[in-house]
Amino acid sequence: MKIMKKIKILGLAALMFSMTACEDWLDVSASNQLDRNELFKTEIGYGEAMTGVYAKMCDASLYGRELTFNIVDLLGGYYVIESFNHKNWPRYKFADQSNAFAMNYCAAYIENIWNGIYGQIANLNSLLETIDGNKGIFSDDNYNLIKGEALGLRAYLHFDLLRLFAEAYTTGKDKKSIPYVSSLSPAVTPLFSQEDAIAMMLEDLEKAKELLINDPMRLGTTPANCLASLPSGSNLASDNIPIWHNRRFRFNYYAAVATMARIYLWKGDRVNALRYAKEVIADQEDKFPWVLTENLTTIGSTSSNQDRSFATEHIFALNVTNWEDLMDTYIFSGEVGIPGSITEGENTLFISAEERSSMYEGYTADLRYQYCFEPFGTKFFISKFYQNTKAARYFQERLPLIRLSEMYYIAAECAETVSEGVNYLDQVRSHRGLTSYALDRSMSKDNLAQEIRKEYKKEFWGEGQLWYYYKRKMDMTFSTYMTDIKFFTFEIPDIEQSNAGRE
Repeated sequence: MKIMKKIKILGLAALMFSMTACEDWLDVSASNQLDRNELFKTEIGYGEAMTGVYAKMCDASLYGRELTFNIVDLLGGYYVIESFNHKNWPRYKFADQSNAFAMNYCAAYIENIWNGIYGQIANLNSLLETIDGNKGIFSDDNYNLIKGEALGLRAYLHFDLLRLFAEAYTTGKDKKSIPYVSSLSPAVTPLFSQEDAIAMMLEDLEKAKELLINDPMRLGTTPANCLASLPSGSNLASDNIPIWHNRRFRFNYYAAVATMARIYLWKGDRVNALRYAKEVIADQEDKFPWVLTENLTTIGSTSSNQDRSFATEHIFALNVTNWEDLMDTYIFSGEVGIPGSITEGENTLFISAEERSSMYEGYTADLRYQYCFEPFGTKFFISKFYQNTKAARYFQERLPLIRLSEMYYIAAECAETVSEGVNYLDQVRSHRGLTSYALDRSMSKDNLAQEIRKEYKKEFWGEGQLWYYYKRKMDMTFSTYMTDIKFFTFEIPDIEQSNAGRE
């Protein structure tokens, strides 16, 4: 399969930095070396470089759309696929690889994902290449904190690439997976075995965890200007929000710990997955309090307390400032509560009333059932990312990449006994309005696994995590299209294969 885009990727490092280094967020001179010299003169410059990476991650080709509520959720079976464009994805991954149009349509998106993530890895590597030599410009513990962020985020991004472009660990442990790019170099980075790539991710995350030990997020202290910036209009102090609140928008200490839990679960190391999930859970009450029902019942009103995305539970999130543009014609009707501004067509992602009811097993008391969907005629949109100008700024513009509930699901899956697993699962359910529907602690291990599966489906609408769950479990039962386990794995773009000499 060849696609016509002429993009060269020389070792996924130096050139990728040059492709992204002249964006507005850098505001630097034309030369690459001059760019970096200019940017990395101050600790604020390093903070801005990190902010730039997060901003690029919000792009529609990455987490702003394709890796969250669109492509990855489409593949996870969340929607009734009606639009012509979206029908290409089952043709590409599931049913008809002889369909050249579908293959080329999907391959272009996949190439953008590959290039976009490696572009930000290159920017992180540029920062990491210079930071040790500039250690003297940093005040307090900011050198450790920024370096920790960069190392941890590098591992996080590589892991998402691995989950897309490598086989599930069960079958792909010793097979070639992805390049783990840890330096700026014109040399081609080899494809590492999945086991080796994961070892490098965990090494980066262990270092990040050590460096981030004094993270304001963990200590509850005021972050320096280079470590956090508030969206315009935010005033956390006046709203009694902790001063470290917006460290959620950065790859903080708990993000490193949670990502390790996620990776260990992927590779089947239940002991370590449970260990790291429990570390986050231990600090949950102070750092990631459960969403308050009173912040949901006010949705659509003039109250400032409208927490559609359950923001208090976000461990690591992106600050998406153009949410309406990204959602428009996909999961947004143009104006919240006023259907009819678009018609079904090219990109719309609907959920039927029957699907919504079935998903939540008829439990209309479930807070997710009540507050995460917006009606559109007889169907529904996902509405957890909708904006309301009346809502406080700290409840807006948030896209969770890791949320608290996932740590409980990991703990439930890895607990030593079924009873303990049910207890972890019910802690989430009880905070989703299901206190009257406690699970049977004497259920079988298989039944617990089915309950965890249900929870992943209920919880992660629009967040792109269900597909990875199915892939990790090699669960093909969610779709009649899934007739071959290889359908879980994206192909590395042809242009990368040829330019890197991998063909």
